[in-house]
Amino acid sequence: MADNDLADLRKQCISSLYLCADNVLKYLDEERDSELALLKNCVREYCTMEAMQDLEAQALVKATRETDVSSVDCLDEKYNAHLQSMQAQRRQNIDNHPFMLEFEKRIRTAQLTSSQNLNESDIAITETHEAFLDPITKKPIEDPVRNTNCGHVYERAAILSHVQQRNKAKCPVVGCGNREPVQLSHLVDDDALRMRLSASNNRSILDMDDMDSQ
Repeated sequence: MADNDLADLRKQCISSLYLCADNVLKYLDEERDSELALLKNCVREYCTMEAMQDLEAQALVKATRETDVSSVDCLDEKYNAHLQSMQAQRRQNIDNHPFMLEFEKRIRTAQLTSSQNLNESDIAITETHEAFLDPITKKPIEDPVRNTNCGHVYERAAILSHVQQRNKAKCPVVGCGNREPVQLSHLVDDDALRMRLSASNNRSILDMDDMDSQ
């Protein structure tokens, strides 16, 4: 496989690792740190391969400039000498590799966004009573699941019953543009929303206690 093909393949793998990290940050809680650590190690390995390929290419260029290319043994000797010298002099800090910097940036951005969402002052007063009513039961959602096709949120028990009782059931949200039938594989836990709803409920209880004490 050509070097360009290898580089393109590595970029595709890195993109997949970025998407995995996004999903870990979005859907995992207890295992989040361990899974991110595993993904980071994978990214670091690709960074090492990328850096090594770059050093090998530079060593080969230097060797061919100094050696008669017809002398394979001499070319190999010069190449190995340059490669060892460059590895000793340029021990690249993998943590500063563009792949690794982008990985860290995505994690920081996701964590900052999550923190900002949880700290918004109007977090749930309007959302809980309007946007977070289950479209089927018309009651406040307590156990939220999200449809990955259209992004709409439902009460878990209600949407499961909706899917089981109807053949090729569509999203029950009025005006939803998604025409694909809802499948169980499309439904994922919305832990971020569950945290927001919990924060809203706690705030409402505190507000009621304050009113009672006055």
